[in-house]
Amino acid sequence: MSPRESTAEIQKLAHTLGVEPARLSALADVPAADLRVLRAQIADALFEADRPAFAKMAALSKALPGSVAAKITEHALAPLLAARTAELVEPHRAVDMVSRMSDGYLADVSAALDPARAPEVIAQIPADRIATIGAELARRKEWVVIGGFVAQISAGAMAAAVAGFDGEQLLRIGFVLDDKTRIDDIVALVTDAQIDEMLLAAEGQSLWTELDDLLAHLGPQRAGRMRVRFGAAPAEVVSATRAAAKSGALSKAGLACLTA
Repeated sequence: MSPRESTAEIQKLAHTLGVEPARLSALADVPAADLRVLRAQIADALFEADRPAFAKMAALSKALPGSVAAKITEHALAPLLAARTAELVEPHRAVDMVSRMSDGYLADVSAALDPARAPEVIAQIPADRIATIGAELARRKEWVVIGGFVAQISAGAMAAAVAGFDGEQLLRIGFVLDDKTRIDDIVALVTDAQIDEMLLAAEGQSLWTELDDLLAHLGPQRAGRMRVRFGAAPAEVVSATRAAAKSGALSKAGLACLTA
């Protein structure tokens, strides 16, 4: 696996631990697959450590009307506790509670939720609500959180969410996706303007690693579209991209994808 994959996994592990990625710099040489296993083990351990408390809250919520449970949850529970409770209650019950929460609180809960533990809940959230929460999480720069949800949301929700992100946000989200096979699907949904923003962001924000990762996961059709947009890019973007490839910030394969 490439160093960029380890970098992405370190970002995700840092989110799980609630620390800055720089705190985990000593793990830079650890293979991405090992970091992925470690992250899953830590997430499971954290969940199981407090499971009795979460289970009690889940049982209590079942005894209350949905409107009452949602109101108590939002006004009395920390987002982490609400997230863990949602992971334990029946999906239809969790969906009902989620539908009654404010956007801000639901974004807080989403940041603490493990999407893999609540796929049925996430799949039933309306597309427009997913887009709204996604935009709020992007405003907060919660790239890892958004990336974790991509594998669980419906096609309609994906399209609605992607439409609300700019090119820089899409690069940052794509880099930390748990399911990299979705990158090609995402690029199929973006506009030419969003692709142009990706190229501008790579040059302006030095997001060469993120761009390289995106290019590495595109099929021929999407790669061809990227080449067309690169051919229409401003001269300074083209020059900076070639310079990045020369310095190693962008791989030769990445440059070839844009120019071949």
